[in-house]
Amino acid sequence: MESGSSSVLPPGWSGDERRIAKIFTFASFPQAIAFMVEVAFFCEAANHHPDWTNTYRRVSVELTTHDAGRVTEKDLRLARHMDEVHGRLTGR
Repeated sequence: MESGSSSVLPPGWSGDERRIAKIFTFASFPQAIAFMVEVAFFCEAANHHPDWTNTYRRVSVELTTHDAGRVTEKDLRLARHMDEVHGRLTGR
């Protein structure tokens, strides 16, 4: 994690100082794609993009700040945003 960061790894995320990961599950393929589209706009605005894949109802995500070679506050902020969007779309 970023040196001096007071942020804690969000619940459900795993990883180390180089990258964090999570698999999001949805009720349907369209819901998974809706998640990716909404998050994509946030990523563009922040100029910070995930490594992710979609397989039917699942979206697998890995986050790292490539320029820094480690997890930074940018990754933690994006992880929290993804959790919020997932919760809103799935009612969890």
